[in-house]
Amino acid sequence: MEPKVRRRIGEILVEDGLLTPGQLTEALALQKEKGGLLGQILIAKRFLDEDCLIGALGKQFKIPYISLRHYALNPDMADLLQSDFCHKHLLVAFDCDSKKVYLAVADPLSEEAVTEVKLLTGRVPQVFLSRISEILNAIYFLYHETA
Repeated sequence: MEPKVRRRIGEILVEDGLLTPGQLTEALALQKEKGGLLGQILIAKRFLDEDCLIGALGKQFKIPYISLRHYALNPDMADLLQSDFCHKHLLVAFDCDSKKVYLAVADPLSEEAVTEVKLLTGRVPQVFLSRISEILNAIYFLYHETA
């Protein structure tokens, strides 16, 4: 059985008409020269906005998007994970039940961090994509405003 090949984010953005082939080529050249995440380069170059990127990442990784602006955060989540851990991995636990912990992540490739969350909480992580700004606001609310 052949391994499943994941479509590249640039291909998805071009196919969806959110990016031109020229913009993708320019961003890839910049990534090769300076490093960094392609999505962040595309946003910095103003080729697309964060919402378009999140939509394409969700499509690429088959991870649903959640807007934390429209979600009532469970304040007890501050007891599950350390603030430094959340900042480092750009993720936040926003709710849980007896078996699952619901995580908002900025990076869908953060499998190592998700595995660590499972070890730290003893619960199975259910992962959602979210905007970096919303994750940082949630971290601030959970660890600073409710302290």
